[in-house]
Formats: sequence, structure tokens, C-alpha cells
Amino acid sequence: MKEFFESYKHLKKYPEFIDEQIRDKYKVWIESDQNSGDGYWAELPWLFNTDIAFEYVMLTYAPDSGINFKDFQIKKQRALEQSKVPKSQWGSILKNENPMIGDMITRLFRELNDFEYELIISGKEAIQSLLEVVRKPVDSRLLDDKERNAVKAKRECFDDARALMIAIKSIVSDMDKINVDLGDYTKNSVFKGGIAERLAKKAANT
Repeated sequence: MKEFFESYKHLKKYPEFIDEQIRDKYKVWIESDQNSGDGYWAELPWLFNTDIAFEYVMLTYAPDSGINFKDFQIKKQRALEQSKVPKSQWGSILKNENPMIGDMITRLFRELNDFEYELIISGKEAIQSLLEVVRKPVDSRLLDDKERNAVKAKRECFDDARALMIAIKSIVSDMDKINVDLGDYTKNSVFKGGIAERLAKKAANT
């Protein structure tokens, strides 16, 4: 596992992974006296140790992390446990509401430069969010119009989730046809070309 993290440590040179720059970006000014303008800089509660955040992001989103579950939420939970993210942060991370983690994920995807992989992962997370809406019961106390709108919204979320599933399966199927593995391609270097590039080279040689 140490070698795995070493293969991505170059990402720590970017501001998304540098503790001081992260905290400077997200600090907020709290005014304690409107007349004098006195106050203090405060950090938002979803900031936490950047080394731990780095490990979580790599375990969850790097293609070769070795944590493999069909249910992406379970994969995220396992990564939270393994990287020892404070439990107070779990809720916002599982809901994709932690901006620091979001910035780190964006940087990782930008470095991987593999749009198919990013589409698959982002699609799985979107499906999870949509299905949460579908599973949520409609409040019987709603007025008729609001209840109809709630049911309609659930149906639309279901249709969107199904469309995403079909799209993801299509991408994975296309990759399987030419034996592209999501994990293997990053083991040597994340700069050796993305999946799209490898697909094009494979097609050109057949």
C-alpha cells in the first residue's frame, strides 16, 4: 500500500493538496463588531488533515487502489475507514458535500486525463444520489399538487438513473472488448496516456 501512495505523491505539489493553501482558500472572516470591523479568520468545519484526505481520495478514486466494490458507497465507506478520516467528516463526504475533497478529486481526474474512467466514477456517484431520491418516501401530508410533483420528480430521477446505468454499461462493455483494465493502466505511470488514447492506438493497430 505504501508503494501505491508513492505512485501518486506527485499530486501533493498542487495547491489542492497543500495544507496551507487549502486553509487559506477556505478561511472566512467572522466580524465580531460591526462598528469597528473587528473580527477574526475562522476555518470551516469540513477541513481536516490533508494527508488523510489525500489517502482517502486515492483509495476511493484512483483506478488501481485495490478497493473494489460494485456499490460505490460501500467503497467510499471502506476507504474512509482505511484512511482514518474523522467520523465527523463522513456524512458530508458520502454526500459529496466536502469542497476540499471535491477539489482533490478534480485534480486527480485532471492528471489521469481519462474521460471514460471519470465518466464511470462520476456516473456511479450520480446514480447513487438519484436513487436516494427515488427511495425516499413521499410525505402523505403534502397537498395533492405537491405530492404529484414529488412523485413526478421520483420518476424522473429513476429514468435518469436508468439512463446513466445504460451509458456506464456501454462504456465498460466497449473497454472490455479490447481488454482495457481500469486498474492496470495506471500502475506504471499516470502520465503514459489515458484510456481514450489507448483505445485509439488499439483500434489503429487492428
